[in-house]
Amino acid sequence: MQINYKIIQANDFIRATPLGEIDIEESKKVLGQLADMARFVENCEILMDVREAYGNLKMAELNELILELGRHRDAFRSKIAVLTRNDEQFNKAVFVEMCGNIDGFEIMAFTNFEQTMNWLQSGGGIEDLWT
Repeated sequence: MQINYKIIQANDFIRATPLGEIDIEESKKVLGQLADMARFVENCEILMDVREAYGNLKMAELNELILELGRHRDAFRSKIAVLTRNDEQFNKAVFVEMCGNIDGFEIMAFTNFEQTMNWLQSGGGIEDLWT
């Protein structure tokens, strides 16, 4: 079966307040709209690329964004890959990954695009990263 992907870049959904802080409610709204567009692509998995997110997303903000994708669960198959920078942002994404595997879909954090795509194409969980 062919797997399709919806790559959502941070600048596609991250919105800022006039003070330059992340507008989490507006960001979630836009992210939900982007996830809904995945409904039109058969066998779709989600890659949320936050490497270029300005500043550093707070853990709570990243968690809210992942949960927003979860609210649109029927728009995609079973996986959300979160591609981050290899800094504190990755540590936060790993924590969200550990807490966020809900409702029959998996969340996995990555800092490498190739590993991300390999996981999205695989049939299973983390063990597929080493095969």
